[in-house]
Amino acid sequence: MSAKHFNGWQAALAAAFMIVASVAPVAWIESRPRDAGEVAVIFAPWITSEDAFARVLAADGLVMRQGIIESILVVHGVDPGLINRLYAIGAWAVIDPVAFGGCLVKSRSRTV
Repeated sequence: MSAKHFNGWQAALAAAFMIVASVAPVAWIESRPRDAGEVAVIFAPWITSEDAFARVLAADGLVMRQGIIESILVVHGVDPGLINRLYAIGAWAVIDPVAFGGCLVKSRSRTV
């Protein structure tokens, strides 16, 4: 019985697949909104900030702040159906705003 040997690119591909397969479920679980009242909404990168704001308002959400790019918004709402409405208006993802806090918040320049 002979063992099958992988080429370098096949081994790298298998390793990359295993990394994604192990990290993706954890990231998905951690990014799920814990509080439906405040969520981060991620729209397509080509959506302008005006269009993103208009879509959130159409879903009866209130924009709290903008993320690092203009198609990411932190949204507040009191209605439990907000998440479903955000997906219905074209949101790519609705996640917990603190799950990926480092990439969702715009850095502010400070003057000393």
